[in-house]
Amino acid sequence: MSDNIFSVTLNALTNNGCPEELAQSAAFIVANDGPFLPDLGRTHQQQQIIQEALPYLQSGGIYDQFETIDSTPNPLTHGQFLGNFGGELPDETIWRLAQGDETALSDIADGGTKQQAGDIFNRLKELGAWEP
Repeated sequence: MSDNIFSVTLNALTNNGCPEELAQSAAFIVANDGPFLPDLGRTHQQQQIIQEALPYLQSGGIYDQFETIDSTPNPLTHGQFLGNFGGELPDETIWRLAQGDETALSDIADGGTKQQAGDIFNRLKELGAWEP
């Protein structure tokens, strides 16, 4: 297995919003590809996993479906999280935070970034940003 290929593939997938479990599976498959084997040596199941992961590399991310921030389900929260963490955190994490999913904070490894995101999340929560 190529550790470099695994790391690069995993980072590319997770930074484009691919769920962690799918990203890890796909990265493991790619890192173990046999360049001289038919279908790179991938089983049918492995080929299906790669097919599930490919759209995350072919798209700019979850926000591509919206023309502007005003088109998102909650422009205030999406604007806050995108404005502060766009390019720093994966779109999937930003999306989850902006949708009011506090568990997304656990996906942030950097302590300072996690603290800042938590502060913004708590302020928005206090303001009732996710209340109907």
